[in-house]
Amino acid sequence: MKIIIFTYDRYDTISTSKYFKDVKHTVLCHDNESKNKFIDAGNIYGDIIATQQPKGLSNNRNYALDMLNEDEWALFFVDDLIDITMLGSYYEQTTERLDINYQNQKKYTQDFNTKCDVKTFLNICNETIKHAEQKGLALCGFSLTGNAPWRDKKYGYWSLVDGRCWLVKKTKLRQDNNVNCIEDYHFTSLNLKTFGGVVINNWVLTDCVRYGEGSYGTLNQRMEQKIKESKYLVNKFPDFLMYADKANMPKNSHIRVRAKRKYNPNQINLF
Repeated sequence: MKIIIFTYDRYDTISTSKYFKDVKHTVLCHDNESKNKFIDAGNIYGDIIATQQPKGLSNNRNYALDMLNEDEWALFFVDDLIDITMLGSYYEQTTERLDINYQNQKKYTQDFNTKCDVKTFLNICNETIKHAEQKGLALCGFSLTGNAPWRDKKYGYWSLVDGRCWLVKKTKLRQDNNVNCIEDYHFTSLNLKTFGGVVINNWVLTDCVRYGEGSYGTLNQRMEQKIKESKYLVNKFPDFLMYADKANMPKNSHIRVRAKRKYNPNQINLF
């Protein structure tokens, strides 16, 4: 399993490479000038490749997919990792559903806050990939929330696979270069439509800086593009995506995956 980290211009703040410093990994930037700046800043702990692709995460994601052999899996990560936490009793569980209730919620919240070292994380990645292969799926991710009651089921199969961290299998699928801000919604929808599901391992959380400086910038800096891409994706995947406006946010600036599961071509028992 290749480990590939995507970065743009966070020369001094890239953090993900350090987490994987004892493991072979590759950082992708866009051009030679950026590559030299990253090397000079001293925060790269693996190999670094200047892809010569235009700015845009989808461009470099497609480049990374082309680095893989057919049916090979890879770990894709953004560059601004804060921490990885997990269910501390992960390997003690005998079922794939936790009995979380009001009385024990605090205990599980603490348990979910267990630090996950790189060796354990990679073991869980391989376990999750094996589970996806058994289901005939090609895209995996981790919990979308730190809220314990929403993480009772170990695996989910129909939701956004947050682009902060992916386990992705090389198939015929590729990113749409028209979408570079919310490209995870595109690739999630494409996988739902093609394979009938995705895998979310809810017992692990990959916490990253959201909308930090650099790359596509803060939420306000990328809002115009986010609205444009939301419209594009809702039109492209109307059976899978819908608008979901948020309070104090511009209209049509947020989308979500529809709760609709008819696209399961082989009727695999996912749920």
